[in-house]
Amino acid sequence: MGSASTEAHKAAVQRMFDETNAGNLDYLDEILAPDFKAIGGAGFQDLEGPAAFKELTVTYLKSFPDLIFKVEMLIGEGDQVLVWGTLSGTHEGEFFGIPATGKHVSWTGCVIMRFRGDQVVARYQELDALGLMAQIQPPDAAQASA
Repeated sequence: MGSASTEAHKAAVQRMFDETNAGNLDYLDEILAPDFKAIGGAGFQDLEGPAAFKELTVTYLKSFPDLIFKVEMLIGEGDQVLVWGTLSGTHEGEFFGIPATGKHVSWTGCVIMRFRGDQVVARYQELDALGLMAQIQPPDAAQASA
């Protein structure tokens, strides 16, 4: 892989979200390095390898079939790109043990992607997991905790 500029990295990250939003997960095989690691955030645990990240993405899409990640901000410096955005979708499938609620929900997240050449080797994420989970809690659970 040749070296890529910060602008090329930003374009690749934007494309990653665009392709995922369109349901094309094959691009993940291209952009994620074989030794890729995802730290924190989306899977509620660290992940190793592109296959694990792709599997997590499929989990989200099964739970929220109309899931869209809207990139609000892309900032690049050197071999890193920071993304801040909003995710939204309808909770139509079980999500980490929570049955589908049919609710349309949205939450924010922030990701830093570190590149080696043209591929992402690390993804560090924080997301508003508490806000997401609060939106999809069944009404019985909310009353039980009150």
